[in-house]
Amino acid sequence: MGFALGCLVTAAALWRLTLSAARQAARSAARAEAAALRAATLDTAALDTSGTSAAASAAPAVAKRAPEEAAPTEPAAPKPAATVGPTRPATTAQATPKPEPEPVRQRTPAPAPAPAPAPAEDDLPRLHLATGPSDGRGPVPRRQAGERFHFSGQCEGDDTEYEFRIEWPEGTAAVAQIEVATEGFLSIRPVTRTRDRIESHSSLIHLGSFDKRKGVRTLLTHDFTHLCVESSGSGEWSVRLYSPDEIDELTGAMEGYGSTVLAVRPDAPVDCVAHVKSSSWSAVFVCACGRGPDVFEECGCPAVPGLPTSPTLGIWSSGEALRTLQLPRHGVLKVRTDKPSDPWRLEIRPHVRDPQDR
Repeated sequence: MGFALGCLVTAAALWRLTLSAARQAARSAARAEAAALRAATLDTAALDTSGTSAAASAAPAVAKRAPEEAAPTEPAAPKPAATVGPTRPATTAQATPKPEPEPVRQRTPAPAPAPAPAPAEDDLPRLHLATGPSDGRGPVPRRQAGERFHFSGQCEGDDTEYEFRIEWPEGTAAVAQIEVATEGFLSIRPVTRTRDRIESHSSLIHLGSFDKRKGVRTLLTHDFTHLCVESSGSGEWSVRLYSPDEIDELTGAMEGYGSTVLAVRPDAPVDCVAHVKSSSWSAVFVCACGRGPDVFEECGCPAVPGLPTSPTLGIWSSGEALRTLQLPRHGVLKVRTDKPSDPWRLEIRPHVRDPQDR
C-alpha cells in the first residue's frame, strides 16, 4: 500500500517535471521565433534606411525656410490706380487650353488697271531730215534795173564794209530773203542810225571759212534803218524785201527746213504746235504792227475775242522739242534755226480757252 502510494507520488512528480520541461521548451521556441521575427524586421528596416540615405545623398539639398516672425501691423499702402489697357488673363494652376486660331482669310487684291497700250512707233511724231547738198541753192540773185526793195552787191578780196539805207515796202514790217556766197568771210547785220540813236544789232546771216553758200528768210522791222555788209575775200550777196501779204501763210500743217517767216491771219486766237530739231531754235509771233513779245502789251492793235490773259508768244529751245505757243491775231511767225538744213513742222490747232480767261 505504501509502495503503491509511493509509486503514485513518484509518477506525479515525474509528470510535473515533464509538463514543466514541455512548457519551458514551448517558451524557448516562442522566444526563438520572436527573436527570428525581430531580426527579419531589423534587416528590412536597415535596407529601407540605406536606400533612403542613398537617394537623399543623390538629391540636391533644399534648405527649409524658417517661419517668419510676425511683423508689426502697419497701415496698408494705397494701391496704384488701375491702368487702362488690355487685361491679362488670370494665371491658374492648370493651363487653359488656347482656342484654335481662325484661318486667315486672304483678301483678294483688286485687279490692277490695264496699262495703256504704248503708241506704235509709226504714230510717234518724227521730223524728216533734209536730203541733197546743203549748198544747192543756185546762184545768188542780182538786182534788176528798176527793181524795188531789192539790194545786191559783190565783194572784192580786201576787207570791206558797205552800209545802205533800207527802202521799205508797204507795212510796218518786211520779210527779208537773204542769199550770200563767199570764199572768205561775209556778214549782214541791221543798224539803227538816227540823229538821236546809233545801235548795231545781231547779224542776220554770216558765213565763215567753212561755208560757201547760205540763205535765210527773216523779219525786219522799222526799228532798223540801215543794213551793213562786212566781208573779207571775194563774194556776193542779195537782200530782197517782201511785205507780209506776199509771203506764204501758215494754215493747217506745214513742214520745211531752216529759218523762215510765215504769215498768220487767224479770225480768233489759235494754238501753234512747233516741232523743231536744231541745236538752238526759236519760234516767235510778231504782231502786224511790228511789235514782238517783249512789247506786245504796248501794242495798240484791237484785241481779238478769246485772247488769253498771258499768251505764250515766243519759244526758245534747243535740240529736238515739241512746244506750243499762241497766235492771238494777224501777224507773222518767225522761225529761226541754227542751220539751213534743220527740219521743222508747224501745225495750227483751235485754241482751248482757260476757265480763268472766260
